[in-house]
Amino acid sequence: MITSTSNPKIKLVRALQTQSRKRKQENSCVVEGVRLIEEAIAASWPLEFILYDQTLSDRGKLLLASLESSAQVEVLETSTRIMGTMSDTETPQGILAVLKTHAFPLPKAPTFIVLADQVRNPGNLGTILRTAEATGVESVILTPGTVDAFSPKVLRAGMGAHFHLPIQALAWHEIHRYLKGTPVYLASSDAGTPLWETNLTDACVLLIGGEAFGASPLGEEFATHRVTIPMTGRTESLNAAVAAAILMAEVMRQRNTIRKDN
Repeated sequence: MITSTSNPKIKLVRALQTQSRKRKQENSCVVEGVRLIEEAIAASWPLEFILYDQTLSDRGKLLLASLESSAQVEVLETSTRIMGTMSDTETPQGILAVLKTHAFPLPKAPTFIVLADQVRNPGNLGTILRTAEATGVESVILTPGTVDAFSPKVLRAGMGAHFHLPIQALAWHEIHRYLKGTPVYLASSDAGTPLWETNLTDACVLLIGGEAFGASPLGEEFATHRVTIPMTGRTESLNAAVAAAILMAEVMRQRNTIRKDN
């Protein structure tokens, strides 16, 4: 049992939980909880090691037994106190894993891309990723200034989307080169074409701006169209993740309608 915070693995986990630079340097991240670890294993995501303590659930113990019997990954026990120093949650679930991060390749001929531009709230980005995976988005691209997709809170909010969806952080010149010629629809609170009147059946990029200030100046310049979600209430704007979900669902609805008509 690991009982010292000076253990190299404990130090690594704590650094990965708090430092984006360390995650990029090590090409690694930390996921907590049985469900997320099960998702990672089911998706054949490369695991480095797993740490657990005595509070682990019966479901978690069955998972560990299967891993230990197949010798797939190193499994180590820690004290509950040590687990508490590593966990990013208020109530640790008794298990966490260090995974290797690897970006799935971007589609060569993209038809449905989400561009998250300076989305800084981890919960919002995680929800966007989760919704993107559910609605058939081919990839989510993060612009400079957007929160790290593999930070603990984004991973939790993503609910496993990371293990199935291409997610890449690119510089603006890379974004221009990759998406050149593809219509880019900027979600705007006003001065845009109403969503229900916008044709999203062809290849498109949905550009979702940040919570506080919207899209960056470079994002505004990159957009070829503006689209607005009609609202009848007094609210001036929607949460970034909610707006993104409405837009993604509309793309899916329009394309499914065309398939049924054909």
